[in-house]
Amino acid sequence: MIMVGRTADVIVVGAGLAGCSVAWHLGDARVLVLEQAAQPGAEATAQNAGMVRRLGVEPEERALSRRNFEFFCNPPESWRDLPLSRRTGAILANAYDPLLLHDAVLHARGAGARVEACDRPADVAPAMADARVRGAWFLPDERVADPHALLTGYLRDLRRRGHEVRCDVQVTGLVLDGDKIRGVQTNQGPLTAERVVLAAGAWCAALAASAGLKRPLIPLRRSLVHSAPHPLAERDHPWCWLEDAGIYVRPESGGWLASPCDEAVDLPRPGPGSRGPMGDLARALVADRIERLLPALADARWTSGWTGLRTFAPDRRPVLGPDPDLEGLWWVAGLGGFGITCGHAAGEAVAAWMRDEETPWLARDGVDPGRHYLGRWPIRVRGDLDSSRLIDTAAAQAAS
Repeated sequence: MIMVGRTADVIVVGAGLAGCSVAWHLGDARVLVLEQAAQPGAEATAQNAGMVRRLGVEPEERALSRRNFEFFCNPPESWRDLPLSRRTGAILANAYDPLLLHDAVLHARGAGARVEACDRPADVAPAMADARVRGAWFLPDERVADPHALLTGYLRDLRRRGHEVRCDVQVTGLVLDGDKIRGVQTNQGPLTAERVVLAAGAWCAALAASAGLKRPLIPLRRSLVHSAPHPLAERDHPWCWLEDAGIYVRPESGGWLASPCDEAVDLPRPGPGSRGPMGDLARALVADRIERLLPALADARWTSGWTGLRTFAPDRRPVLGPDPDLEGLWWVAGLGGFGITCGHAAGEAVAAWMRDEETPWLARDGVDPGRHYLGRWPIRVRGDLDSSRLIDTAAAQAAS
């Protein structure tokens, strides 16, 4: 199908952090950002816990998070009025396997991050008093970011540059001309561009499938639970994450925001709306792990919460860059639960590659959309390693 004229140089599908980041980094290119919800950032961006974590498991995640961290520490001058982030410090610990984070620690230290072995974590994080852990690390410079402030910065600059962000526009498929992309089909008609960027999170795989592409991006539903006000939840208390136990906590509005890191495959229906209600299981998982592993918070009352979708490739690495099987299609997807930690740098990398520029800080092969993917991969049903079960990638993909 050939359509005359172009709506934009680049169409970005998705106005969350990932989509707005790549649009912002594209600079003077004529960019149109499309969002199916009534406002930008209504899906995974609005459900983010905000922790900027450099001590990641995968090397690609660590490379992106380091780049993101530099941005949060030194934002553009015109963004200094925005409360983008604040330094709180962080405790990363293991409840069972004392060696699980050693590779990440060595990598972070080699990149210049301050990472201190912490035999007495309660000295810097009272929530860790009497914590039952085997090995803990203190990162005094880690931060908590405000997703809304970050999104505000992107949107403000995009509008200053004359770029358009259209909401309430549902992209229903990709428009092709032979083996090249020519735009997108929407509920309001076709829109044309030489390049299309898929940054629509849980909806990316279905959009690619409309062009016959199978890219195994699987949405997993995860819970966040909030407590009533608690005396230890001071605003700048370090956030704490027990990696192998599947629990993290950080202060929020006078109480604690916690997640049991649970995972359940959940494919979204067409149209906006990925937030769901907190389930009784999530509340019970948080309460149980807190009581067993973080007894200083055992008296917290878990009063509210929600669930959201986090989208992963089977190797849990991001999917970034040009699709090898469809000219003009680009990806900023598969960021899982690390949109705030990696999203700005992911957009920077993809925008650089679109300009044929290199990114010495991030190798392309580990995030290539056309890489080999695992046929089966483990998900943590209840958030901890013991609850892992294998899912079949092809079956989950077919269900979408």
